[in-house]
Amino acid sequence: MPRASTNNFSTDGELVSIAKAAKGNPRTEWRDTTTRGLVFITQPTGSCYWYLFYVPKTGEGLRKLKLGEYSREFSLKKAREIAVAKRADVDQGADPVVAAKAAKARIHGLRFRGLAERFLAENHRLSASTRKVYEYALKKDAYPRIGDKLVDDVTREDIIGICQAIEKRVKVDKDTKERHKPTSQSDHTRLTISAVFTWAVEEGLAKSNPALGIKKRGEKLARDREPTADEIKALWNGIEDRLSEAVRCIIRLSILTGQRRTEVAGARVSEIHGLDTDAPTWVIPGDVNKRGKLIEGRTKNGLTQIVPLSVQAAKLFREAMEKCANGEFVFPADTGRVKAGKKPRLPHVHGESVTMAMRRLRVDFELDDVSIHDMRRGVSNWLKNEGVSRDVRDLILNHKDQSVTEKSYTQNARMEKQVRAALQAWADHVTLIVRGKAAGGDKVVQLRA
Repeated sequence: MPRASTNNFSTDGELVSIAKAAKGNPRTEWRDTTTRGLVFITQPTGSCYWYLFYVPKTGEGLRKLKLGEYSREFSLKKAREIAVAKRADVDQGADPVVAAKAAKARIHGLRFRGLAERFLAENHRLSASTRKVYEYALKKDAYPRIGDKLVDDVTREDIIGICQAIEKRVKVDKDTKERHKPTSQSDHTRLTISAVFTWAVEEGLAKSNPALGIKKRGEKLARDREPTADEIKALWNGIEDRLSEAVRCIIRLSILTGQRRTEVAGARVSEIHGLDTDAPTWVIPGDVNKRGKLIEGRTKNGLTQIVPLSVQAAKLFREAMEKCANGEFVFPADTGRVKAGKKPRLPHVHGESVTMAMRRLRVDFELDDVSIHDMRRGVSNWLKNEGVSRDVRDLILNHKDQSVTEKSYTQNARMEKQVRAALQAWADHVTLIVRGKAAGGDKVVQLRA
């Protein structure tokens, strides 16, 4: 085979340009001119990897040590630091490639449970919420059947068997008495096991991924449910004597702000700013990198979310902080409802408590499958019909913009004035609905943002 072409780079700016241009181009080696042996290899798929080339003191020939995949976290600075450290080991007589092979040899006897636990602990690309979902699926369904099997003994048939066992469990909703075949949980578990093996193959801890090629267990249709004006009115007005003060406020704030139930339920007092000013704001923290250590935030995508509060939302937060807050959480867990000797699952109201409350309300008011998450779609669609730009709607819902321009240059442009105006218009619209003065399609104001 012809040798891949080789080029040089020396700055982070050059590296970013190289990585952006990798997709669709031949495999290429790019050598760092400031760090001996450090090589950046681009692939036609767009993936890029760090390698260290060196000759051990034994003189056994050129070695190629894979350091890892290029990412925002694994930057040029970090690659250089690791390369210098590995080079120092080589100068002391060590052979990192031989050491890595020995480490792989020691994984003989590694069982699936141990592998999965390492995946959860060492895979820093997982968000806190995703890690919890994976951990639940593994503990409930994967560990009992394959937890004690050797990693390379786990088969495609084992994984299909796990899925089939899940699908035999018919779930009955205690409020609606509806019977559900849990194909979605089956798929979640299949994808979780696949994620474990994908990571294990990358880390050299497994030979292959036995979950590859297993089809979806059920067809999941994209949800397009949007709450009607009557449903919003019923939920807002009908919960006064049915739910706790905290859960009532969480549901109403979810409607007004369009934020996720878990983010509202977990709101901290420290996140609420300027309630007595003309510009009250709720700042939901995202992920933070502190000296190379990832401190996970509270948002799903890891990005800090700034929510300008409407007059109505600020009033609800003010009332909640007067009646419910415990100094840290706006909606602390109700310890009086926890069994003696046990601790609440979270120090604040659990998002699942809000979901269960919504299930009861659907039965009481004969609502057709409306959920808190549907309110996000309701906010976005109403604002879209009012002429509000996609940029503003994405900022309200904290959706990532996939364009290169947004990711590289304008991610800090929060458009707070436009977002505040949009959320205030939506809150005014909800107020008219609640008072019975607006139909579902009525326009309250004309917005152009």
